[in-house]
Amino acid sequence: MNKHEVVTSKAYRLIAPGKFVETTLQHEVKQEQVVVKPTLASICHADLRYYTGKRKRNVLKEKLPMALFHEGIGHVVISNADSVPPGQRVVIVPNIPGRLLNNNSGKSRLPQSTLRNNVADNYAADSVFLGSGYDGIGQSHLVLPAENAVPVPDSIPDGIAVLTELSSVSLHAIHHVSAFLKEGKVAVFGDGPVGFLTAAMLYHVFRIPKSQLLVFGAVREKLAQFDFATTHLVQDYHFHRQQNVATVIECTGGVFSESAINQAIDLIAPQGKIVLLGVSEERVPINTRDVLAKGLTLIGSSRSTVSDFKALMQDFQNQAYQQTIEKLLPDQYDYIRNVNDLHNTMDRASKNKGWKKIIMNFDW
Repeated sequence: MNKHEVVTSKAYRLIAPGKFVETTLQHEVKQEQVVVKPTLASICHADLRYYTGKRKRNVLKEKLPMALFHEGIGHVVISNADSVPPGQRVVIVPNIPGRLLNNNSGKSRLPQSTLRNNVADNYAADSVFLGSGYDGIGQSHLVLPAENAVPVPDSIPDGIAVLTELSSVSLHAIHHVSAFLKEGKVAVFGDGPVGFLTAAMLYHVFRIPKSQLLVFGAVREKLAQFDFATTHLVQDYHFHRQQNVATVIECTGGVFSESAINQAIDLIAPQGKIVLLGVSEERVPINTRDVLAKGLTLIGSSRSTVSDFKALMQDFQNQAYQQTIEKLLPDQYDYIRNVNDLHNTMDRASKNKGWKKIIMNFDW
């Protein structure tokens, strides 16, 4: 394909909370870019916040209309890059660095005075993110820099591959504290999918044994899935009594952020490290007195980078790891053939109180 040709993409764009429309997008395909036809996508809480209108009004006004979804896989149908051939199954990296958006020149979209050197792509102000103000996976032909299409080995099933993006967020968070994991016990707050994938990664990839890996949650049935960790219900636990917890990863978010962060502060040993992963739309009050008194380090972590995705393509080849995380996969996928199918699936997802992910299978 000659560079700068144009492809047509059928897209399901959210134009207002609760309302998708089918539309057609035109994408220019430049040098070192590929066109991916999405096959599977997983629904994230971030997608649901847009769909249900739980983002702030000014945010919705700024970011809509757009195609949602950022957790997914597909096949390359057109390639302008030698590194990724047509037909290759790939996992989609949703964070696109500014240096790859400006005609692959390596230059940023922002003035140099606004940028800092050595800032990771997922924290750079000039990056964009699929399904967050930039059209996401909910379209038939997604144009990406070749760097953002990571090949999936044949030994990794589609269902496991579609969990890559969410797992990459956990991996990026753990890397912030990986050098300290052996200094004491490691605790994870949250019994949902993010908490489960984070704890599973600590066990299978970072080799934290069950006796040293604590998971705190609010639902007994969900905690029962964490059979590789020592689990506790937050309602019944005395956080001040636990000793030797050196690292905490908070994976709750929303209305539970306040209680989880403050319980983590009560739990953790002096000079411990707390990684914050949970997203809240509101400001969260925390016990800064004990943060200071204990000399704690709080680390924010958001999204991930291409290197995290590539590392997972190696980690996911571990069969025991696959068997653990496949618990999150539903018995059936939701087939998406048109806008009505998508509305039905999103309506169901917005009411879903279950533990497993909802996976969409696109029929374009």
